[in-house]
Amino acid sequence: MTVRVGVIGTSWWADSMYLPALTAHPDAELVGICGRRAATAQALAKQWAIPWASTDSDNFLDPQRLDAVVIATSNDSHEALTLTALDRGLHVLCEKPIATTFDAAQRMATRAAEKGAITLVPFTYRYMPTNQYVKRLIDDGFVGRAFHLNMRYFTGFARTGEYNWRFDTELAGSGVVGDLGSHWLHVARWLLGEVAEIGCITSRFVERESRPDGTDYDRSEDSAQITVRFENGAYGSLQVSAACWEGTDFNQTHHLDLHGSDGTIYAYNDWSTVQEVRGVRANVPGPAAIMPIPDEIWGRARRNRVHDTYRDVFRGGGAMIGDWVDAIRDEVACSPDLSEGARVQFLLDLALQSAASDGRLLNARAQSLRDAPLS
Repeated sequence: MTVRVGVIGTSWWADSMYLPALTAHPDAELVGICGRRAATAQALAKQWAIPWASTDSDNFLDPQRLDAVVIATSNDSHEALTLTALDRGLHVLCEKPIATTFDAAQRMATRAAEKGAITLVPFTYRYMPTNQYVKRLIDDGFVGRAFHLNMRYFTGFARTGEYNWRFDTELAGSGVVGDLGSHWLHVARWLLGEVAEIGCITSRFVERESRPDGTDYDRSEDSAQITVRFENGAYGSLQVSAACWEGTDFNQTHHLDLHGSDGTIYAYNDWSTVQEVRGVRANVPGPAAIMPIPDEIWGRARRNRVHDTYRDVFRGGGAMIGDWVDAIRDEVACSPDLSEGARVQFLLDLALQSAASDGRLLNARAQSLRDAPLS
């Protein structure tokens, strides 16, 4: 079975992530691309040999021409596009965060379940070799009972202060809490299980310009500290900031420290040339030593440059996007799906509520936002 896929969104992200991965998949047929600007959509269609370019998303979501759609647009548009696609019988990959509020995210997840759609939310960092190895070590008992997890995501795209829709609350819902924090909340839950409590403090360090049309807007945070307590008793500190100068090629670094009863794990990715995992068993003298990532986790991905690893994992390796296409072809469930996206959105909403109340810890089991899906 060939899966006919369309992509809504013509940003650099669609061009660098979805178009090459779908083109490389043997069972995916990239049949159309849709964007707000005709010239951009047509240029990408020509570049990637896509037969259909459109600026009309309603017309584009045509089940006679598509089996599935990738929604890679601004966060405020996700709900309407997803619900329309689902109602027309299409499978959906929707960018994260999947909505600007939990209510919207819950409607999307509920509709997907009702329609039996195969959905995916692209939390990309869970697929990187360092995190895949950390997950294996945890599952194999390397740390024993987890005590505390520290994750940091430092990048600098907020430093210059020009307008960016990702800091426009109306369009994005939040700033780095949603954009970066959604990644870390998903990975933290994937590693250690469900979150029982959550708190958050945020800052806005960089003054941002007005919208291109000169209008003002509610500017969202560029740095946040999220605290979680897991249901297993461990706690986590998840720091995300887009106001950092890291000095590496991509000006982005990821750090993870996990301590437990039986051992300690450190993972570091400098988004240039370093992607490593170190570990030390409890009561063993000496510093944590490098633990080589197994070959089967690397797969065919290149190892010398992080950008090349990232490209290869999702393009040649077929992770995430390829998994979604495979699931549609084989008519099986795929993960992380819209239900997981909605659970993460539930936590994001609570984090923003906490930030508005000076960081007070909130009960993530409580149904203050109605019945949150617990996938």
